[in-house]
Amino acid sequence: MAIASRNTSAQQHGGDRLSDLKDDLLGTILSFLPVKEAARAAVLARRYRHAFAGVNTISFVEQRAHYGITRDDYTYCLEAVEQRSKNGELIDGVNAALICRRRCAGDINAAPRAFRVHFGCFDEWDEPMVSQWLSFLLKRSARQELHLDLHLQLTVLGEHNFDGQEWGYRGAGSADGECLAHSRYQADIYTLPARLFSCMALRTLRLGGCGLDPPDRIRLPFLETLLLTSIQCSRNIQRLISSCPRLVDLTLERCGYTPFSCSSFASSHVDRSYTITVVDKHLHRLALRCCHNLVRVSVDATELRAFEYRGAVPAESFLTLQGAHNISSCTIDLCGKMVYDRELPRFTKFLQLFADAKHLHLKSTHLGADIESNKTIATGFPSFPTLTRLQLTGYLHAGSIEALARILRQAPNIQILSLFMKQRSRETFQNVCDQWRELRDDELDVSMIPCLRNRIREINLVHYQGLEAHRYAARLLLCNAMVLERLCVALPRGTVELQIKLKDEIEGWVVNTASTETIFF
Repeated sequence: MAIASRNTSAQQHGGDRLSDLKDDLLGTILSFLPVKEAARAAVLARRYRHAFAGVNTISFVEQRAHYGITRDDYTYCLEAVEQRSKNGELIDGVNAALICRRRCAGDINAAPRAFRVHFGCFDEWDEPMVSQWLSFLLKRSARQELHLDLHLQLTVLGEHNFDGQEWGYRGAGSADGECLAHSRYQADIYTLPARLFSCMALRTLRLGGCGLDPPDRIRLPFLETLLLTSIQCSRNIQRLISSCPRLVDLTLERCGYTPFSCSSFASSHVDRSYTITVVDKHLHRLALRCCHNLVRVSVDATELRAFEYRGAVPAESFLTLQGAHNISSCTIDLCGKMVYDRELPRFTKFLQLFADAKHLHLKSTHLGADIESNKTIATGFPSFPTLTRLQLTGYLHAGSIEALARILRQAPNIQILSLFMKQRSRETFQNVCDQWRELRDDELDVSMIPCLRNRIREINLVHYQGLEAHRYAARLLLCNAMVLERLCVALPRGTVELQIKLKDEIEGWVVNTASTETIFF
């Protein structure tokens, strides 16, 4: 009896309350899980059998590309009686999710609110199936909003390593300052159906590696977010942007690029130079990543709050912003190995467009040392009087410390400083103990860095490996941060001995120990 009463009490106070919710609410909760995990819930519990009908997000993303000549190519391509695609597992998963959702809902018109599919490498044999998916979504989304994310090829942008090496593959005609494409392949082109460009339910449209050939009349009156990635033919991008009156978020990535295997035929279909104009829009965010053939951008920035750029140092006429004083967050990522002296004036003028920003994230190969000039401070970095949060990303070495000091002098009101030091090999981190040396006593003159002594309240050091340059930078900051309140340090995996040694040394540099919260990851 005692056991029974105890179980009854547990059910009253801590029972399964999720099962008492309606199916649509359960489906919303399951939408936060990966789609395969959400489908398994219908098998594990009878109560969840029909809950999958309320899952409003279907997402399948391939993390690697199926390309290149392998042993299976003869089976898939040459000796196969029935033509099959290497993306069969992905296609089967998407079909199963759509069918399961319709079956659980008992409604043939049931369509998900968000549909996300990323191919590793799209094959022409997949075209009929993709067309069926889009037809199903467009026909059944009239009564609700639709968020569509379709990428047909996996593209990872490369980078320059600290030792001068680089990973990735250059496109034909790529300059030294341009980014690198990680995947050496070209997916088959899929031309989007014309009906997509007149879908009244579309709120978000993210396309990658697709053939953009919209009809003469484009009607997307409610589209708010547009992302275009790896669109070779860029002549229709302007038409698409101009047809979205409610656009608030625009991202262009590798649009108008030249493929690595660009033949003479393909070269004639690639825009070597194109322009983008965004006017009469309430644009809140704009991102331009590695669009190296984009020569001019004109934007009505009256309501623009966030701007992101990745590429080489642009020309002075590249960007025209009307009302740029409202931009509060800016991210600048330089693709090249360094900014040369001849490019410094252009780089300074480019940064001056965002002089009123409150948050600046600057990414470069050598964490600021490759964009500074030893001639004058103003030549390399402009003044940011309203900047309160600064993030720097790159490989930290001896020259980066002087550059860091110069940048801090130009931003007297910084309160949060974050250094994302790109991680070198694990062997380098493991050998720190063997190469441990005491730091010299010579330090930079910090008397001309007012924000370090009077303003900075939070410092974040990510991928701190204990290298000599890392220790110099940490000591410079921590020994002079008089009003520091919070310190966060992220250490890579290593021996316990090294972790403790780095932790003790860092804590010994903190001046304001009484009121500083230190966190180590």
